[in-house]
Amino acid sequence: MLLFFIFNALSVYFASQILQESKYISSQSHNTITQFNVTYNALYSVLVVLGLHSLQKIRIASKFQKLTYTICCHLGALSFALAGEYPPLKQFSITPGFWGRLSPIAKLIVAGIFLIVFILFTIQGLRARKQKTCYRQWWPWSILFIIWSVLWMTILKDHYYIHVHHALFAGLFSCWFSDSNSKLDIIVNAFLTGIVIEGIDFYGIGELTLFILQKQTVFELGMQISWGVAVISLLFVILRGRVESNEDTDHVLKK
Repeated sequence: MLLFFIFNALSVYFASQILQESKYISSQSHNTITQFNVTYNALYSVLVVLGLHSLQKIRIASKFQKLTYTICCHLGALSFALAGEYPPLKQFSITPGFWGRLSPIAKLIVAGIFLIVFILFTIQGLRARKQKTCYRQWWPWSILFIIWSVLWMTILKDHYYIHVHHALFAGLFSCWFSDSNSKLDIIVNAFLTGIVIEGIDFYGIGELTLFILQKQTVFELGMQISWGVAVISLLFVILRGRVESNEDTDHVLKK
């Protein structure tokens, strides 16, 4: 399973890189291509994908599932890259006031995409509620929320604005579709994971940046608060793990 995710990510990455260097993608649609970027963005792509799959706990077992997953993953990366060359969407970015900057055609397309995401999100949410697995849906988002909250505390004093890059958006929503028993989940998760890989290939790990800083000063109190939250959370996890371990031991002894 691990090797499948690694080589799938590398295959999607280099397919995106080949497309990036082709005549179909303009030079303004990606960062400057250097040997350093090509090499290390591949590594970052693998690490991010493995991190996401670790959060999602998704399992791709059968050969058919793996084939379906890798095809959809490649399609997600390549189709999104090509869609970015469509003139109405070329300057699209989710930043404050983005809706007012869109043309009527772009608004229609973006609204359609968000509608599709909302429908898929709702379908999965209702199914999770029916199967009583809502914790599986919210757990990855809870972890990511805690991580970004800790990071946010370090910049409380500075001026910043939020920029939701497409790789960050896709990675977040891929966590919602992690049921390997569902064909819908496998297809959607793969498609979104492909977008994550394509984004890192085109723009590097800057795609993971949520807070765009307008000042480069260090907020020392924020770092101290962040460290305090991290330490408290760490102690909670350690003690919770110890309690769970003791409960498991007691259960075995009773048997």
